Amino acid sequence: MKVRRIPLPKALLTQMPASERSFFLLAGHMQNELNSLHKVFAWCLHGDPSRNSSMIESLADGMQAQIYARLLAGKLLEAWVALGSAFFGTKISHRLEDKLHPHSQEGLKKIKAYFNSSNNIFRVRNTFAFHYSVEEFDTHWNESADEPTFELVLGGTVGNNLALASELVVNTALLNAINSVDRTVALQTYIGEIQSLAANFTVFLEGVMIAILEETTQTPLANQGYDEDIAPQRGFEDVAIPHFYSQ
Repeated sequence: MKVRRIPLPKALLTQMPASERSFFLLAGHMQNELNSLHKVFAWCLHGDPSRNSSMIESLADGMQAQIYARLLAGKLLEAWVALGSAFFGTKISHRLEDKLHPHSQEGLKKIKAYFNSSNNIFRVRNTFAFHYSVEEFDTHWNESADEPTFELVLGGTVGNNLALASELVVNTALLNAINSVDRTVALQTYIGEIQSLAANFTVFLEGVMIAILEETTQTPLANQGYDEDIAPQRGFEDVAIPHFYSQ
């Protein structure tokens, strides 16, 4: 496959207003984190066709995926908060929104609509992503303890251990906060919102970085940089990250 490499010389960045330069670099950082967390989350859910996974292995892989899903949810809210100060607060939005590609404009429109109403990402971030709440464990442990897999799994080394019971409590608390009646619906809603929002952020952040770069250089992106051939060895669907590993 070909990648396009676009050098960013210091002289070019100096031409940008300070607030725009900072947002340009911040947008790239947010995009990197959201993309990486989303990929790791998905890869934890991928089964490895080269091995016959046991029930406990599949369960551990799913629990590990949920850890990354919560981190991704937290980062999505942090990205929205950052837009509030670095994009809307600096008035960059007034100048650039109309210059974005229609797909980027639509992505931003969906992001605004989501966060301008009551949402699950806000609840997940404040209770389960970046903050530990001992109260949630006290509230939900009793219900979770009825699960047949409420247990500790010890694999002989630190990295192979899994406090499965603890993750069941967290997932119970999280899903109850979304839909206390139907956990299947709650999980589908939660994962769907995370994936949709991550996709909207990606298309918006890509678009706004391109708009800033083209405006500064007065050159279409297609005429900037140079191509380089690379040879990735595996496709997206070929990657799997299991929780347990051989010793």
